[in-house]
Amino acid sequence: MPAGILFLAFVLGLFFLATGGMKLVVSHDQGRQRIGWIADVSPVLYLAAGWLEVLGGVGLMFPTMIQAVEWLTPVAAAGLGLVMVAATGLHVRRREWPYGAGTLLLAAALASIALQPVLA
Repeated sequence: MPAGILFLAFVLGLFFLATGGMKLVVSHDQGRQRIGWIADVSPVLYLAAGWLEVLGGVGLMFPTMIQAVEWLTPVAAAGLGLVMVAATGLHVRRREWPYGAGTLLLAAALASIALQPVLA
């Protein structure tokens, strides 16, 4: 993979480690008092999203750090892309247009990583 794509994967990996880690540390009850969309998802879905983001973040970063298991990066990017498409749907349903645009932009960046082996 080109260095720019690997750098993007690493940076997005850090981002998803942070956002997923937040979901694992901050309880559903605490989170819904601060962030509106959390009230619209079940505690199980909230926790699942946190784990998917953490695992996906590791999947984006790990291959770039050790230069092995290169197949893991596009797989993690594709999985996180699906999570971001679902998040976009949630934000659009709530009429949170800026958040919907942000998650859609993340999905597009993840798609560029996931499709890199196909396009190369």
